[in-house]
Amino acid sequence: MQQYFLDEKFNSNSTYVLSKSDSNHIVKIMRKKNDDMVYVVFRDEIKYICSIVDNNIEAVVVKPYKKVLGTNELTTKITIAIPPLKNDKIEYLIQKLTELGVSSIVLFNSERNIAKIKNDKIESKLKRWRKIIKEAAEQSKRNLIPDIAYVDNLSELLNYSKLHDYKVVAYEKESINEENINLKNLLTSDLDNKSVIAIFGSEGGLSEKEIDILTKSEFNVVGLGKRILRAETAPLYFISCVAYFSEFK
Repeated sequence: MQQYFLDEKFNSNSTYVLSKSDSNHIVKIMRKKNDDMVYVVFRDEIKYICSIVDNNIEAVVVKPYKKVLGTNELTTKITIAIPPLKNDKIEYLIQKLTELGVSSIVLFNSERNIAKIKNDKIESKLKRWRKIIKEAAEQSKRNLIPDIAYVDNLSELLNYSKLHDYKVVAYEKESINEENINLKNLLTSDLDNKSVIAIFGSEGGLSEKEIDILTKSEFNVVGLGKRILRAETAPLYFISCVAYFSEFK
């Protein structure tokens, strides 16, 4: 069953109107008709099975039929911070992070990232990335749409990270540290209702200066196994580890 998000709080209204783009998708792509069912997630993360009562291509009208109990969200709020990557790698990454349960994504400029975003392109990029995230959240039946933000440098990122319970930075030189105690400590900690921010480098990695700044700002350096992972792979490995221990510990 297809899922859509509605930017309204659930109340006693008998019917709701979906957005033009969602309505177009329901009618033209999914070929839904009156009385067909879809999931609708409201702003307060409440999910209902809804019946289509008017399949107008401009404004589909739905009526809540049955509340979906529980949530598909992790009990741990995970933020992934990474510089922009080349070509379509960043789009692939944010899609998969969303499917795996990320709460928010922050892109930032580092010393070595090649893919710089011009100031006049930031808003258009964010608009496209938000569309990718929304579609991935619908596909994976999330109860919320993750946030995505852009900050210009590491200093701004440090301000963003202050309120997180656990702060780590992935560093390829830690691959020789077989004990990897910092990652083990994180995964065996109490993750319920806690927040984690993990910082990653781009294709060129983070510089030693940046690692020094982060460790002095209470970030723990972690390795991700003995193998050197690509920039678009490392965050997926990390969030998979945390998600496993958050959901199945």
